Amino acid sequence: MTIIIGIKLNDKGNNAIELQRILTDFGCDIKLRIGINNASFLCSDTGIILLQVENRESAIRLENSLINISGIELERMIF
Repeated sequence: MTIIIGIKLNDKGNNAIELQRILTDFGCDIKLRIGINNASFLCSDTGIILLQVENRESAIRLENSLINISGIELERMIF
C-alpha cells in the first residue's frame, strides 16, 4: 500500500519550523518528499508538500501530529 499525504501550509513564516520538526521526527517513515513552490508569487506565504508513506499506522500518526499545527490543510490518497 502506498499513501500520499498532501500538506498545504499557510503562514509559512510562523509554521514552517514546527512542520519541519515533525517531518524530521517521522523521517524514517517518509519514503518521498516533494515540495511544490507557487511559481507565480515570489516568496509566497503558502506551500504544498507531498509525502509518500508506506505504513498506514505511521501515516495516521504523522497526520495526527500535523493536524495540530495551525494553518495546515491535509489530504490523503491511498493506492
